[in-house]
Amino acid sequence: MAAHRVVIVEDQAAIRGMMRGAVESMEGYRVIADAGDLDEAGRICRQQQPDILVLDLVLPSGSGFELISRVKSVCPRTRVVIFSGQLRAGVIRRALLSGAHGFVEKTAALEEFHRALEAAASDQVYFSRFASEQVRQLVRSDSKAPRTIRITDREKDVLRLIAEGLGSKQISDKLGLSSHTIGNVRSRLARKTGLRGVARLSRYAVQIGLISDAVEGAADPV
Repeated sequence: MAAHRVVIVEDQAAIRGMMRGAVESMEGYRVIADAGDLDEAGRICRQQQPDILVLDLVLPSGSGFELISRVKSVCPRTRVVIFSGQLRAGVIRRALLSGAHGFVEKTAALEEFHRALEAAASDQVYFSRFASEQVRQLVRSDSKAPRTIRITDREKDVLRLIAEGLGSKQISDKLGLSSHTIGNVRSRLARKTGLRGVARLSRYAVQIGLISDAVEGAADPV
């Protein structure tokens, strides 16, 4: 039986090397390529059509969720396992909603990473014990964010990108605005909504219909 073909997407070379070793220590799995940014990863996936994509969510060129959307269109048979340091409940739930077959935090035991790969190879889903508990807590939680506050188009753009998991520097680069301007917009959003912190603002973006599948837990601001 042919080995499962794996592509790794992680911006830190040292971590990519460790992930390669972890994958290839498993019988029946082979790393065919790795990448450090979204564009390179998209090209590799389109050309190689891997069986499994192991993906970090925070990359220099944007959110890993962007790559999941691309992969769905050009590599419909590729299964995604997210291996990330982003541990907020909303990020984990969004990973599930995105169609990922697995989510394992970077602090998890190697055994859980292996289980996620095995599940993806069998077209099943495996979320680590920690990730599963985070989702359960989110389901039980009760959001009380306001719904009728008037916000400007620029504030909506920033709020949407916060909910998509981008930090202030990434938002600044994406919108072509200074970090100072982004900081001011974030301050206005906090003042208008009465909500502070990425988690609450991200959930508010979902409630007002600004983004349909992002929920509490975007990346911490930088």
